[in-house]
Amino acid sequence: MQIDTKDILFICGGAFVDLEKTISERRQDSSIGFGAPIRTNMRSSGVTSPTVTSSLLESVESGDLAKFGLIPEFIGRLPILVSLAALDEDQLVQVLTEPKNSLSRQYRKMFSLNNVKLHFTDGALRIVAKKAIVKNTGARGLRALLETILLEAMYEIPDEKAGNERVDAVVVDEEAIGSVDRPGCGAKILRGDGALAQYIIRNNIPNSPETNEALAGELEDAYMLSRIVSL
Repeated sequence: MQIDTKDILFICGGAFVDLEKTISERRQDSSIGFGAPIRTNMRSSGVTSPTVTSSLLESVESGDLAKFGLIPEFIGRLPILVSLAALDEDQLVQVLTEPKNSLSRQYRKMFSLNNVKLHFTDGALRIVAKKAIVKNTGARGLRALLETILLEAMYEIPDEKAGNERVDAVVVDEEAIGSVDRPGCGAKILRGDGALAQYIIRNNIPNSPETNEALAGELEDAYMLSRIVSL
């Protein structure tokens, strides 16, 4: 079977692990020069910064691919070489929240099947993004991080209870996440009707897309209750 490839664009992609080390050896980079990132010969080093890796891959050449192990006949069929930059913190937060099928929306939908609300604070999402950058896992590692944080809550929610023992919401804040080098306490389970609304008012959490419209009535009731108590 013959195919006319005149109007077909072939795209060859891959991870090319440690290709940046080959490029670094060719360039023998140092930290001298304006705006030059600090690079060393990375052949003997461990995990490198995604930013440094991206800057090195920008200067990839055909010779680097040949030294990496690709055959010259194959490399000759790739006239254009392009690298992708590593995602920064803001972009990872966007991955967590903005797509129609984002991770935060997936987990929120899953929790809603048990009539439980799920709330992420903005600070918590940023710490999750920072942890993914430090682990050098990028967007692929976000699900594993969230799964670890929400695991205990996901086991707790299916137990149907009533009154003050009923799970109203699960909150993931900075304390639940921890820091880049320290694990957190895990997602916080809030029990009792209107617990999430009271938590948001008590901690002065600003209104954001994470605070969905379903909370509007509960927030108003909780605010009025707090005013009555204060009087």
